[in-house]
Amino acid sequence: MNRRRNSQILAGAAATALAIGLAGCSSEPADDAPVEIRFTWWGGDERHELTNEALDAFEEANPNITVVRDFGGFDGYLDKITTQYAGGNSPDVIQLYNEVLVEFADRGQLYDLNDAVDVGELSLTGWPQDVIEMNTVDDELAALTFGSNTHGFIFDETKSAEFGVPIPSDGYTWDDLEEYSAAVTEASGGTVWGTFDLSHSYQVFEVWAKQHGEEFLTVDGIGFTQDTLEEYWQYWADMRDVGAVPSPDVSTEYLGTPYDAVLQGVVASTFLFTNQFASVADSTPDELTIARMPGETPTPGQYLRAAMNLTVSAQTEHPEAAARLVNFLLNDAEANAILGTDRGFPSNEDVFEAATSDLSGPAAAAAEIYGSVREDGSPAPVPAPAGSGTVNTLFSEFAQQIQFGQISVSEAASQFLAQAEAELS
Repeated sequence: MNRRRNSQILAGAAATALAIGLAGCSSEPADDAPVEIRFTWWGGDERHELTNEALDAFEEANPNITVVRDFGGFDGYLDKITTQYAGGNSPDVIQLYNEVLVEFADRGQLYDLNDAVDVGELSLTGWPQDVIEMNTVDDELAALTFGSNTHGFIFDETKSAEFGVPIPSDGYTWDDLEEYSAAVTEASGGTVWGTFDLSHSYQVFEVWAKQHGEEFLTVDGIGFTQDTLEEYWQYWADMRDVGAVPSPDVSTEYLGTPYDAVLQGVVASTFLFTNQFASVADSTPDELTIARMPGETPTPGQYLRAAMNLTVSAQTEHPEAAARLVNFLLNDAEANAILGTDRGFPSNEDVFEAATSDLSGPAAAAAEIYGSVREDGSPAPVPAPAGSGTVNTLFSEFAQQIQFGQISVSEAASQFLAQAEAELS
């Protein structure tokens, strides 16, 4: 039996430390005996409908297994799961996100999916090795990616043409982006900025760091030098100085969704994730195009990023049935044809066509970007270490202090690194 399933779970609905023994893994019932497992996920109405349809197909193929569906919005989702674990009543199959994967694994709350591979309930055929490693914690397969995406950069073709500024061509650099952005701002008379100020975005910096041969975070903590961070924040400071990006007070309004600045005509370009492009493009009468990030040549920084993960609880009494459900949702062509790309693109290359064959327009363009990264992108990073969520927040906070002139680039980089390293130690 796996050591994680024998360990104590330390969790609480608040910060209270509770020690409870994990329910032992009972032996699986006979193949034709009825089994009930619970699956929980978050999302909107469309995701719920698609997921339920896929679960119906699973139950039809596995008539002895009933899947109890537990779904809702994202608000309060993690607190709910934590409370259920503390009560020894966690769902059997859980949709998680990458930033908390290590924390759940370190508390012994996740079943090692390698065991399911060993007994033939889960296949890793078609899965890139770096994606498997991205979900591996202490040599245990804590999860598999339930939808993946990659970074992209969108340009408003309509406004670019209106201002007579050509969109950068494939293989464009960060300097090319600055030139384009400054030209748009000048040609529009300052009514539209060329691009959004992304100095606050750790996701964009992650690409920047990889392009410089470094990592944002590693299993040991910080994976980049202070010089690399200073170069990144100075790049955006220079963009502000030449008026290529919005003023800090305007940027603050769009921190969570910079693509809204494109939709509202504030900027002509920005970063987003590929799975967001279709809905963004459908929300404006302007023609939008999507490209790889700037600076992807000669060293790419984009990688196949986990949109979310599928895990099996260490408390499950039916690990093989739970793993069979995971295998169906991730590896079955019928399931992926139903699920499509709502959660992102499938990591399993063997079912990519099933999920994407009906795509057209912006959705197909996003799939093309994803496919190019799959062919020649950067290896995926290791699972985000515990404390990474706080580090991500600190990154944005220090960037905003620079934006508003409250601190210099070098001071911000130094203080950020000191606080980040403390959080990750």
